[in-house]
Amino acid sequence: MTLTVFILAGGESLRMRKDKGLMFGGVDRLKGLLDACGLQRVIVLCGSEERATLFEGDVWPDPFPIGGVHHLIEWAYGQVDTACLFLPCDAFLMEEGAIQNLLNQSQEGGVPLDINGRRQPLFAHIPCNFEMPKGALSVGHLLQDLPPIQTEDFACAFTNFNSAEDLQVHRQKLLALHGEHVLQQSM
Repeated sequence: MTLTVFILAGGESLRMRKDKGLMFGGVDRLKGLLDACGLQRVIVLCGSEERATLFEGDVWPDPFPIGGVHHLIEWAYGQVDTACLFLPCDAFLMEEGAIQNLLNQSQEGGVPLDINGRRQPLFAHIPCNFEMPKGALSVGHLLQDLPPIQTEDFACAFTNFNSAEDLQVHRQKLLALHGEHVLQQSM
């Protein structure tokens, strides 16, 4: 399967008060996981032009002021002629097995479900030639026609972290995955 992976790393991380693209090994850690899964085409969507120097490899700044992440996803998907996988940079619990599991279960694309059974569209696997609805007002609406994907034992990996409080809620899982030293640096 030919696949382009987009890492969403352009947010301002205002609620977290730290750049999420750099926490817990940041974008580089996610790239390592993707490489271990054999996914070579990885593009970091970095937001503003000034943020491009924060990341290595194929880095794309937003082409114009984006009116929401749904517009960015729609734009990025339109720039390539392959299926796409999107990963937010705050996928702090992501593991190689979770990526592989998602791809194995979503051959025709899909949106993984988290530990609470909620769709997590920022982790979407979008098939080639997918028709996105015109005038979508959110990522959920943009990808509503993709099927939900049960992620089984990996559901926790599809957790987003928006604030320091989220780090506390998942402290034990973060500690198990990253270790005490990395946890202390990121909190």
